[in-house]
Amino acid sequence: MNNDNHSRRRFLANLCTTLAAGGASALVPQLKLIGSALAAPTGDVTGYRALVCVYFSGGNDSWNMLMPYDATRHAVYATARSGVYNATTNAGGLAIDRTALQPMRIVDSATSAEYALNPGNANYPTGMTDLRNLYNQGKVAFIANVGTLRRPIDKATYNSQPAQRPPQLYSHNDQENLWHLAQTGNVATGWGGLVADRVRNQNAFDTLSPCISIAGSNRFEVGQSTFPYQMSSGGLSALSNVYNSPNSTGGTYGAQRGGALDLLLADTGNSPFANEYGRTFKRARDLYDTVNSALTGPTGNVTTVFPTGNSLADQLKMVARMIKISRDTALPIQHKRQVFYVRIGGFDLHDGLMATNQNGHAALLNRVSQALGAFYTSLGEFGAQNEVTTFSMSEFARTLSSNGNGSDHAWGGVQFVMGGAVNGGRLYGAFPNQALDNPISFSRGQTIPSTSVEQMGATLARWMGVTNTNELAAIFPNLINFPTDNLGFMQA
Repeated sequence: MNNDNHSRRRFLANLCTTLAAGGASALVPQLKLIGSALAAPTGDVTGYRALVCVYFSGGNDSWNMLMPYDATRHAVYATARSGVYNATTNAGGLAIDRTALQPMRIVDSATSAEYALNPGNANYPTGMTDLRNLYNQGKVAFIANVGTLRRPIDKATYNSQPAQRPPQLYSHNDQENLWHLAQTGNVATGWGGLVADRVRNQNAFDTLSPCISIAGSNRFEVGQSTFPYQMSSGGLSALSNVYNSPNSTGGTYGAQRGGALDLLLADTGNSPFANEYGRTFKRARDLYDTVNSALTGPTGNVTTVFPTGNSLADQLKMVARMIKISRDTALPIQHKRQVFYVRIGGFDLHDGLMATNQNGHAALLNRVSQALGAFYTSLGEFGAQNEVTTFSMSEFARTLSSNGNGSDHAWGGVQFVMGGAVNGGRLYGAFPNQALDNPISFSRGQTIPSTSVEQMGATLARWMGVTNTNELAAIFPNLINFPTDNLGFMQA
């Protein structure tokens, strides 16, 4: 029996059990599982594949992450950004001088247009070198002017039909939710979780969720039947001074305390709730034992040196370790599809955007670049560089114009995609005209997106194996409003 048939039979068996119990109200949650349990098979997409979402919390000023390098467009960029920053003569300027960009220059292989990545500063002189090197190797692509949309919209429609705008456009929480959900409806599920619902039938160890977060709870990884398994960059949290299971260790009197806990959980009387709680608690302890044993075993680490004092690097190192043990056929997990979530904060830079200290934008991007470089190298240790695609999200970009010491909330911005399966060395979407108050932007340079979150997400979902048009439409209900559901930045 193949995995797809097994998933369907398991669903039908659960459904029959529910009906036999006579609980009509209990049937409703079961019906919600039909979409995942009876999802279309993943066709010719075989082998291991994983998505890794890197979320930039606060709204990344991506117009200073990727900048036009050619002299004409750089001059427009510099004017819109209130001039080139100089701590003495123009402290309110947000533009980076063109001569400083030269070491970070890159070329769009499709158009020969020239761009540059953030070059850092005297305190962070390597800038975004790691990401630039991967771009030049064809392992990184950028998506220009992507953002939350209901449908394509122009400036006239924005002004005349407010209902066509995304809700709560400049709100951190609301826009983060829209990026996580990839739709503008009031729903509880995220597109990463919905993708996992449809491809998880290839995973051997179903107890471990295909969605794993190293950065706490998030909407992105919540599906109809999938919920994220949360852990920290340091690993799993065990029960304190208690044997987690018969195969693990505890502190002083750990065995006795573990035995007492088992007795308490078994002494549930006739309470269905207590019985289910006990079973759930036991599954959690068994899952801990399986994952922790793999992580602390001989193959549970990577030898790549990750940068220290870098929280994103710590998270990505744990992702690399989880991918390694999940792919290892000698270990029990043996997942084929996984979705990971990591997060880095500090990007809400209304003040101090151009600061040269560790809190400035250049320092943040330097940490991101170094962490991504180490992560990609670590995947090469066990042959997973072509099987893992890493991508960025952030609630919005920032205003092109300065507020005096930083930038404010805006709309469309630039995201990246990294991996061996990426059609890299290119920019996708349309890099916008950066003049203030032009046909696609407002007075402070808030740019109207030309590419939607849905299009970006659907392209990644296709690579994960969700190739059925109806399944894509179920995950991304606004996708029908856009001209394509495949932006082309992923290989087949």
